[in-house]
Amino acid sequence: MSFTSITHIRGYLISSSSVTSLVNTNNIKVGWPKSLDSFPCVTITQTGGGDYGYLGYGTSTAGSKIRREESTFQIDIFSQSSRLETIQIADEIVKVLISGTCRKNSDIDMYDDETGLYRKIQTYTITEFHDD
Repeated sequence: MSFTSITHIRGYLISSSSVTSLVNTNNIKVGWPKSLDSFPCVTITQTGGGDYGYLGYGTSTAGSKIRREESTFQIDIFSQSSRLETIQIADEIVKVLISGTCRKNSDIDMYDDETGLYRKIQTYTITEFHDD
């Protein structure tokens, strides 16, 4: 996943008033936080991806090399309050991301006994085109 893709995903979320009305923008983070201390919170991490060069990519001059980048990323939603809170946040995230260039792949609910947190995990794929 390129820096651009992960930046776009966070940008979509923090620019949505429906998401930020439920989660403070400071609690929408990229990567793995060392500790979770403010809730609800959302983390965004890469889980996979691939790049695909179009015909002529290897021989074209710079500026005419077209590449498709598909990045898979995971969104974790954490709440101390309830499963319902994670579901409400997830519903808003889905609306925002599938309106762009994202496709939702999976959705899992759980309670983490170790941390005492409700957690919802969603995975998405974003497709972007680059002219290298």
